[in-house]
Amino acid sequence: MFAIAGTIFAVFTLVYAFLAASVLYHLRQYTLPGWTATRIVVPIFFILSIIFLVFATYFFFTIPWEQF
Repeated sequence: MFAIAGTIFAVFTLVYAFLAASVLYHLRQYTLPGWTATRIVVPIFFILSIIFLVFATYFFFTIPWEQF
């Protein structure tokens, strides 16, 4: 059961990474000239994504897989 759940978790993580990269690319590419909030938004988004990924990984590995 762990192998199946781990594979699904990895696929969802990769899909999220692809979508996040797309959002960040479009945010940087299509911002208004002179709009400087991009320099603030991108690092905050990246840091929050890493924090939530760490939480998700931690909670994924704390599931008692031997009971399933």
